[in-house]
Amino acid sequence: MGKRRILVLGEDSQSFLTIIRSLGRAGIEVHVAWCPLDSPALTSRYIKAIHHVPAFNTDSTEWILTFQQLFREQHFDLVVPTSDSAALPFQLHRQQFEPLVRMVLLPDDVYRICANKDETWELAHRLGISVPRQAIVASVQEALDAAAAFGYPLVLKPRASSNERDPATRQKVFKAEKEVELLSRAAEMTAHAAILAQENFIGIGVGVEVLCKDGRVLMSFQHERVHEPLRGGGSSYRKSVPVSADLLDATARMMHALEYTGVAMVEFKQDRATGRWVLIEINARFWGSLALCAAAGLDFPMALVKLLLDGEEPTSSTYRTVLYCRHWSRDLQWFLCNLRADKSDPTLQTRRFSSLLLESVNILTLKERSDTLVLSDPRPAWVDLKLFLKEKLFRVGKMLKPFRAHHRSRLQRLYRGAGSVLVLCHGNICRSPFGADMLQRLGKTAASGGVYPKAGRRSPDNAIAAAAEKGIDLAAHRSSLVTRDDLRAADLILIFDRRNWLALRALAPELMDRVAYLGAADPSRSLEIADPFGGDLDAFRRCYDRIEDALNRLQS
Repeated sequence: MGKRRILVLGEDSQSFLTIIRSLGRAGIEVHVAWCPLDSPALTSRYIKAIHHVPAFNTDSTEWILTFQQLFREQHFDLVVPTSDSAALPFQLHRQQFEPLVRMVLLPDDVYRICANKDETWELAHRLGISVPRQAIVASVQEALDAAAAFGYPLVLKPRASSNERDPATRQKVFKAEKEVELLSRAAEMTAHAAILAQENFIGIGVGVEVLCKDGRVLMSFQHERVHEPLRGGGSSYRKSVPVSADLLDATARMMHALEYTGVAMVEFKQDRATGRWVLIEINARFWGSLALCAAAGLDFPMALVKLLLDGEEPTSSTYRTVLYCRHWSRDLQWFLCNLRADKSDPTLQTRRFSSLLLESVNILTLKERSDTLVLSDPRPAWVDLKLFLKEKLFRVGKMLKPFRAHHRSRLQRLYRGAGSVLVLCHGNICRSPFGADMLQRLGKTAASGGVYPKAGRRSPDNAIAAAAEKGIDLAAHRSSLVTRDDLRAADLILIFDRRNWLALRALAPELMDRVAYLGAADPSRSLEIADPFGGDLDAFRRCYDRIEDALNRLQS
């Protein structure tokens, strides 16, 4: 048998990077795709090839055709999606790929149950597994009824973490601390679909990670979150702990009911004082704390490959406990948030300064590892930290006049030499079409585009009305998804905010010397021009006034 070749799809510097390293160390030829081109993981020495594939788009088959051609040419032994955004498109279109290549996908019914939080809840409830009380709510009044029953804070969750129209955008979970916040959040979240309202369970996040075959747990691991976002979410610092018999039993019963084959992380919350716990969700994929598993001695990626390709089952789940693992850039952000937080609020996952000082002992006693930094493959860690520091410097710099003046000089230089201009924003329905039309009125060759993966959307009514007041007709405008060819064809790419800049850096980092903030035209004001999407008519008027003023300044 020749050298194996595996395609890994993902984006982060946690599970994606850990999988690349695991397979590469084992001598497997690792190829990657569907990863932002600025991802630190792409600097790993274990990557053999990076393939550029168009983004998922519900209105285009280009991404499907490109993947099909890639599979015919490369003859991969396995394709491994490492995130929900990478897995969902293939789950939806599996019949177009499975004749060509073997993929790590779940049966559709199993994926649906794991991906939909209410179906996961129903499964656990049916099996007698402890779950928080919850209700499906479709209106603000139903959310208020849930708050009356469950109390505050009330957790508001979308019924699935990813949606079929936009898998790349993870749906957010919110905690409403009081009624005024609930009114706003519930109105926004129930506008298009019913959501889940759930009682808030105070406890630490705990994950039980497993590899299964036909519902049998073959390998298991458990971690506790040490630092997690103050209102919940993926951890930046966590430790390995012995597997709890109760949590493993609950996990095993769900895996058996699903006849599950593959890897999964089952998330719980546990009250340290009482030992009581509840199920939160099933992550039917690799998980963010995967680097900790590898450091502790359990190589889940290679175990999955051997199971699927060779039928070889692991013989042990032995691993090192009380080992810590930290994602440095995310943990630095956590430290900043923790410093400002109210330590007396029991609903926030805060840590006191004295306990943080004690964590230094973990480094001195060699009980700590890094998600990104390993001596055999150090570059991803340095790139990740550099990007983090640049982001923080931007946040500070944009408040300073000299920084804004520098961006103004850059904008003016690019504008003077530009034969063609591309105006870009997130959705291409509010700011960029207005800016492009105004540029054309000023005599420039201009076009607009967005990065939101759905073309053909119309501008909001308030955008159409505010633009009409300035003589610009957006009624017939329909959004378009920008391509790398569009970006290459432009001499100047005008953007409005940091979100646009980050999207471009991920899509075409080699073209960033053509990018400028339109708001820099007036260094006395904010560098960014905020997105008015979802705002009232006055919000659009203010935004369009700012865009008009900036373009007029460039003309003078």
